Order: sequence, then structure tokens, then C-alpha cells
Amino acid sequence: MWEAVKEFFINQYENFNGYLQDTLDFDGKILGLYTDFVTPLPELIKILGAVFLGVLIVFGTISFVKKLLKLFIVIAVILVIVLAVTQLG
Repeated sequence: MWEAVKEFFINQYENFNGYLQDTLDFDGKILGLYTDFVTPLPELIKILGAVFLGVLIVFGTISFVKKLLKLFIVIAVILVIVLAVTQLG
């Protein structure tokens, strides 16, 4: 019985995935944009663009980590205050 339920959900997923592939054609559109806009560019512009994207990703990751660290510190302080109030109160 569990095999029938498992097969049902697998078939539903495959049908939905096939429908999205046929309807959206996401890969084809992205490749089309690449061939239309990126391929004609000179190699120097492509290299500079790749370096710029790399710098953006690195600085974005650093910024995200800094904000995550600040959030962790705030949550830790709140947790310490709650524990102090519950233990002393």
C-alpha cells in the first residue's frame, strides 16, 4: 500500500515538473539571454564582469555574516536576560 502512495506522489511530482518545464522553459530563456547579450561582448568586458560579480558576492557574504553575528549577539543577550530573570525571580 505504501508503494502505491509513494508512486502516486512521485507521479504527481513528475507531472508537475514536466508541466513547468514545458510552460516556463527557464533553461531555454536563460541560455537565450546569454547568447543574445553576453556572447557578443568582448572578452575583456566578460572578465571584468566576472571579477565584479566575484567582488559583489564576497562583499555580500561578508555583510551577511556581519549582520548574522550582530543578530546572534542580540539573541544571546536576550537569552541571558531571560535566564537571569527566571533564575533570580
